[in-house]
Amino acid sequence: MCAVPKTDSQSGMTPITSPQNPVIKQLRSLVDKKARREHGLFLAEGLAMLERAAELGWSPGVLVATKPVSIWDDVRPLVVSEKLMATLSGQNNPQDVIAAFKPRFQPHPTKTGVWLVLEEIRDPGNLGTIIRTAEAAGVEGIILAGECCDPWGPDCVRASTGSIFAVPLVRMTREALISFMGAFPGETVGTAMVAKTDFRRPYGAPLMLVLGSESRGLSQDISKACKTLVRIPMKPGVESLNLAIATALILYQTVST
Repeated sequence: MCAVPKTDSQSGMTPITSPQNPVIKQLRSLVDKKARREHGLFLAEGLAMLERAAELGWSPGVLVATKPVSIWDDVRPLVVSEKLMATLSGQNNPQDVIAAFKPRFQPHPTKTGVWLVLEEIRDPGNLGTIIRTAEAAGVEGIILAGECCDPWGPDCVRASTGSIFAVPLVRMTREALISFMGAFPGETVGTAMVAKTDFRRPYGAPLMLVLGSESRGLSQDISKACKTLVRIPMKPGVESLNLAIATALILYQTVST
């Protein structure tokens, strides 16, 4: 975890302006996946997102702002210039506040509620949108199976609009997932273009909804492990839907039945 040195900027005096400040250099490195793994931190920015994190019991290792803010009683911001903040932000219009948090993965999924499984999802924007949708639909959590993109990357965190702090995430190998699916007490439903069953059907809980990667769909082994396969009907000639949209359609079908 970053250790924030005591500076005059923390008491509202002259903001830090140097990009060579060691804390700033470390935070800037977190845009890279390797650095996030090395430091065990990820970035989230914007007052609304950080207030959401605070409401959900997350506390940052480092809080950086262009002016004093009071989000956590026990965390004082490191005050920096707007120009320096722009070098930390991943947005065209930088936010006024950014924080570094330690990632959280749940060790095991439960066997209750609705679990969403994503096999080898690669697009962080899609993943963030799916996490946001999953929270809205009330899922129990999300299982990331196989080689998925990093949910703690800036594009995913930003696209989640704060839901990254609310939805439990579990990492599993394909082999562990297949074993868990075999012992799952409810229905395991996968999506496939060749499936004969329309997704617009009744669902119950506990339930696992299993979707594959953007380019290849479900792998053969995971597809075989599903008790049921469903498809989303589409006009002839249309190859597929965006994964985030397909996930939203199926998730909301489960909560409406």
